[in-house]
Amino acid sequence: MAHHKAFSKQRWSTSLKAELAQLSQLQQQNADIDPLRKHIKKRYLPLIEPHVSGLHEDSQILELGCGPSCISQFIKQGKKTFLDPLLDDFRRAWPGSLPKGTFITEMAENINAPDAFYDCIICLRTISHVQNPELVLHEVERLLKHNGTFLVSVELWPSAFAKLHYFTANFFPQRILRSRLYCYTKRGIENTLQRHFNIQSSHCIPDMKIFNLKQEYFYVCTPLKDA
Repeated sequence: MAHHKAFSKQRWSTSLKAELAQLSQLQQQNADIDPLRKHIKKRYLPLIEPHVSGLHEDSQILELGCGPSCISQFIKQGKKTFLDPLLDDFRRAWPGSLPKGTFITEMAENINAPDAFYDCIICLRTISHVQNPELVLHEVERLLKHNGTFLVSVELWPSAFAKLHYFTANFFPQRILRSRLYCYTKRGIENTLQRHFNIQSSHCIPDMKIFNLKQEYFYVCTPLKDA
């Protein structure tokens, strides 16, 4: 699939409002964030741990789109940086719930950090929600050390659904551009990732729902210069 044409910042801001509405519902249903964190930990930590076992206490870990659950807090090694444009909203919804670490309440397209600074960058279910996925992946490429690891998960859709999404997004954006701006197929995301990284492995995360069009895949990537 060709490069996606990035949506405007206005469209991205509109999608954030939809996410905030979902956040408000979640906060009303769960005054305690711990159940969500336990679910996220159970789902993702077994996939992440084998690829961070070589890190040490001074290793730098960046989590993009950390949400209120902040999965990288459960990694024993390393210094954690959490990035999410809604961090201040998470603090208001669940006061005192965020873990220790460095927090960046910004977009992921332009991160104030030196080149080759992070040993591991984690990005779970976030690429489909950013304003410009290509710029985000360029930033990850810039920030990742030459021997670093990029761990990313993406919800993927059948080709027919993805085409319908993009058609509707172009002609009826008010109907489709809610919380998810982009709709990737397996081929599409792998072509996108391979423009920036080597894909070392992929894993389909099982879904408990009997019928579900989308599938979530977890990718382990390394810098292209390691090829």
